[in-house]
Amino acid sequence: MEDIQDKVFADFEVPTTCDGSYRGMKKIADATQKHFEMKLNQELDQINSRLKSGKTKVSLVSIGGGIQLRATLPLKPGDTHKQGRSRRQYTISLGIPANFDGLKTAEEEAYELGKLIARQTFTWTDKYLGVNTKRNQGITFREFYEMFEKLYFQNRKKTRKSIGTIQGHKKVYRQRFLSDLSITKNNFRELILKADTYSTRIKAISVASIVCNLLDISVDFSDLFLEKQVKQRYIPSDDEIQVYASQFKKHYESAKFIEQARKDRWKIYQFFYGLIAVYGLRPREIINDSNLYWLISPDNKNSTFKVGSDNKTGYREVFPFVPEWIELFELKNQSVFDWVKKDFFCDGDNEKQRRKIDLISRNFRIVGIPFTPYDLRHACAIRAHLQGIPIKAAADNLGHSVEMHTKVYQKWFGLENRRKAFNQAFEEISEVEQLKYKLRLATERITELELENSRLRLCIPFK
Repeated sequence: MEDIQDKVFADFEVPTTCDGSYRGMKKIADATQKHFEMKLNQELDQINSRLKSGKTKVSLVSIGGGIQLRATLPLKPGDTHKQGRSRRQYTISLGIPANFDGLKTAEEEAYELGKLIARQTFTWTDKYLGVNTKRNQGITFREFYEMFEKLYFQNRKKTRKSIGTIQGHKKVYRQRFLSDLSITKNNFRELILKADTYSTRIKAISVASIVCNLLDISVDFSDLFLEKQVKQRYIPSDDEIQVYASQFKKHYESAKFIEQARKDRWKIYQFFYGLIAVYGLRPREIINDSNLYWLISPDNKNSTFKVGSDNKTGYREVFPFVPEWIELFELKNQSVFDWVKKDFFCDGDNEKQRRKIDLISRNFRIVGIPFTPYDLRHACAIRAHLQGIPIKAAADNLGHSVEMHTKVYQKWFGLENRRKAFNQAFEEISEVEQLKYKLRLATERITELELENSRLRLCIPFK
């Protein structure tokens, strides 16, 4: 597998995107597939050149996701030739997948077929007639699990993100599919139906679709999706965000079961809380490939936060949504940076990162905060609208697309925030009307003064 990674993806740069939606992920998938197909076709051309140089009268072609053998052969049983010849060109499918392992197998099969042709001993056996050649027939879910990761990376570049993705897929696979049942469409459907919530069902369908694609099984699970039940989120107000920030200190200093040496750990969690509240970061973006020390750099004139390139939507520099909270939450405390880096940074280990992120969320609950880290992020999206920040600028700052910003995040724009928006708009309208009224009075007064001035110049007494 490492050989394939070096051979195929060493010169491939995964496209960066600020779009975590389907459209953004498809952009990456399409670019990866295009690069993979280019490399596969290059290797295919090289193999065909070797076959030709070796006088092997067989070539390889890539058709419909498989590698097939092409050669001029004796007529199949029951076939005829319009011109009465005894031979014609055939394309033979042996169920070989269009990947680099498949190319190796296909080249070996081409040489074997070439020998039969050269010795004039070729006959139409079941193998070449395509009888019982279906790939992966009878493979069990348990057997596939052992090869899942290898097959997954046959046409994908290994990055920290893609490694984390396959780990997530394998976890769902273990939970939903790992068994001694054979992999069939019906077995997949029965196991998917056991996932009875929207989120578990969509994960099961996603992983099942990936597996079927890897095994070249044609499926359609679209009828198995559940209707999404939207749960109401608790989006905190600015006042609530400031008030609840003190919960970490209160809990850690008053809890009797916390060792004295650990009572200062509230500073770490308040730091995470503050960063998410001020910059709208995803929790992983704080502990994954970030440069915390940029916050205190003398070159950082705008108090921005730099998100590392090895994150969900790549590198970005984030402006604070509420600059005055930087001091309130002590976000430029270098001693906390050192502490966070020591205890929470785990480069390249996706599972450790997941546990650290869970720990951050768990501490929100432990200290009695009624909202989640992601609710603080959503609050930034809503605040940006109330602040009048252009949608494109707000979306870029949060690291997602305009579509994601408007369709997903704005749905949490609750009644209270709508009231604020309307009041703000009415206040602006009222201010404009007042200015118009004052301007009209000033214009009338100027006209009166100009008329008075003209009369005085003509020495016409005012009657």
